Amino acid sequence: QNWLENPPAPAMSFFGLTYLGSGNVFRNTRANRLDGLLAVPAEAFVDAFHQMSLERTRPKLAGEIGVDGVSFMMRGELPELMERVLGRVPEREELDVFLTFFDITVTGVIDVREFEDGIARMRNRSEHPASSRNYDSSIQMQRDRAKNRRHGTDPQMAYAKPLLASQEYGWFTHQAQPSEIGFRREYRGVQKTDVTLNEGRSLQSYFGEM
Repeated sequence: QNWLENPPAPAMSFFGLTYLGSGNVFRNTRANRLDGLLAVPAEAFVDAFHQMSLERTRPKLAGEIGVDGVSFMMRGELPELMERVLGRVPEREELDVFLTFFDITVTGVIDVREFEDGIARMRNRSEHPASSRNYDSSIQMQRDRAKNRRHGTDPQMAYAKPLLASQEYGWFTHQAQPSEIGFRREYRGVQKTDVTLNEGRSLQSYFGEM
């Protein structure tokens, strides 16, 4: 009888998005204030960086690549650093935020200035999450859509992770970048492809039929 008098609010969900969890996917992926990360001062992260620096863990490697071991650590050990500083296994959203602002796929080492920049971005997102609701007026939304105007709120500040596949493009553009003492990613254009390699050949000869 209580259920009939007070029925539960309907939850919106999409087919094919079950990996985001049951119920309202917008509510499950919205950005929340992360007090667990804010409780740890930024200096604690920097101290942990120096404790895991190349000088202490891999001094031989620092000499081989010609860098100051005090100012670099292995990039792949960043999740371990986070767990060490927190004193526990990070929660799912905490780890998502961490990976949003730190690039762990670039060079093998990270410099301390890039690390400090990433920590500042992570703390700003943890303290000031944006609302996932962009508009209060459908008329204003239609006007912006008609003129291809994007909303000013960055998705990284409003969601814990990309909600749709289209949001994955550009999601990691707010990551901290290597400083002048670090190693920057080298972008090299494709020198040749199977098309240019066989340019000028006919369709039959391309597939070896003639």
